[in-house]
Amino acid sequence: MANDEKKDYMKENKNTMQPSTNRKEGIEEPRVTGMNKVKVGVIIFVILVIIVIIIGVSNDMWGLMN
Repeated sequence: MANDEKKDYMKENKNTMQPSTNRKEGIEEPRVTGMNKVKVGVIIFVILVIIVIIIGVSNDMWGLMN
């Protein structure tokens, strides 16, 4: 008896439900707004560290070329 009530309820809801207008079918591409600020900051930091190490080794800043 409860099962019949559920089926009737589902039929009523299916008939009265409005389909969503903003729902798209299929796979959508994710919205990409570019790199996060943290990623850009980390990349800039790594590049600066590499530059400092190259300049330091080439100018014998740490006494490695004795």
